[in-house]
Amino acid sequence: MFYKYLFVLVFFVTEISSAQLKSIQRNELYQYEGTYDFGNGQRITLGIFDELNQSLVYLDLKTLKIGVLIPVSSNTFRDMNDSTKTFAFTSKNSQIDGLEIVEHTIRSSGKRVAPHQVESISFQSGKNIIKGDLYLPQGEGKHPVVVFAHGSGPSTRGVGFFTTFFLQLGIGVLTFDKQGAGESTGDWETASFDELANDLVAGVKFLNGQKNINQKKIGIMGNSQGGWTGSMAASKIKDLAFMVMRVGSGENVRQTISHEYKGSLIADGFDPAAIQEIMKMYHDNWELAANGKTWQEGNQQITSYKHKDWFKKVYPTERTPTESALKWWAWLNKNLGYDSFTYLKTIQSPTLWLMGEKDWNINSQKSYPKIKSALQLAHNNDFTVSIVPNMAHNGMVAKSGYYNEPLSFEYAAGFWDRLEKWLIDRKIGKR
Repeated sequence: MFYKYLFVLVFFVTEISSAQLKSIQRNELYQYEGTYDFGNGQRITLGIFDELNQSLVYLDLKTLKIGVLIPVSSNTFRDMNDSTKTFAFTSKNSQIDGLEIVEHTIRSSGKRVAPHQVESISFQSGKNIIKGDLYLPQGEGKHPVVVFAHGSGPSTRGVGFFTTFFLQLGIGVLTFDKQGAGESTGDWETASFDELANDLVAGVKFLNGQKNINQKKIGIMGNSQGGWTGSMAASKIKDLAFMVMRVGSGENVRQTISHEYKGSLIADGFDPAAIQEIMKMYHDNWELAANGKTWQEGNQQITSYKHKDWFKKVYPTERTPTESALKWWAWLNKNLGYDSFTYLKTIQSPTLWLMGEKDWNINSQKSYPKIKSALQLAHNNDFTVSIVPNMAHNGMVAKSGYYNEPLSFEYAAGFWDRLEKWLIDRKIGKR
């Protein structure tokens, strides 16, 4: 269940035909990434989102509507959720310079703004080679850069409109394939959070060696699991310029996955008595993993509940020690004890930590006071911790936030505008 949400929009995966999304190669999609200004305060920013088979995902920064673009023909796409809404990219001198949107016969034209350049990069992190992309605003000068700390799962470099949002504020982005995913070596399934944090530290070190980077304005943006790895990395980096966190937990890993599992059980319709029993089963199982017991010992503990009425619903097929199951067991042993508090209480970099009110992946309400307390202990003089109303873990407006709630395809108000203002107020970003 912990990998039920890999990133911001992973729910889309179940709603799109993979055949539709594979008709354009990644290298061809780079040219469309960016931000398009339609006037009257409307900007649409879009980028490649790898977890959707490298499709383009857009965010309307005015209406907060989001969507996936399905290729129709050369330079033309349609909105996955509205076949009458088309996106046609225009070009001049073989360069994409605009975007025309037609929706129910209404046509609007946007001009491409905040041009950027992107290059493939690689750097060493321990025994691993980490590969990714470095996006920088076009033009001379030294640019601020944010290093992206991924959420759980085999996340790779394409993080959609997060990249282009920063670029339109004049901030570069270093985003890379998590170790063992994409083109990076290693194994994300068994890596400890400390190892993943070291990848971020290595990324910052790489940036410090680049001549067109403002070394005094390098920061970290963490998402979900990146709340742990990002804060760990920040605690290891001297003079980190800033840290931004989105739906990162202020609790330890065990508390966080407990919250997530409970939310999934509620969403699946289990009654309160069954949920209590199931959660005890999980906690006892995690305790065995944390204490170095074998998967077989853990499985014996799990199957001691097989006489329960709910057991077949939780485990419809027989549990076997597959490679994935054994890696998950090893992951639990390495990572259950990690707690953001341990690292946050040492961080003095300016920090913005935004969580969602309707989040069933992390417990925002319990995380809020812990994050504030840790940063106060650090004597951090510039931090903001806030819970965005009606926001689920995926960033969208939600009623319950359960994993099976229908998508609203609308980002929650109070996230992007707050992030932009925070960056501009600190002279990290600019309009």
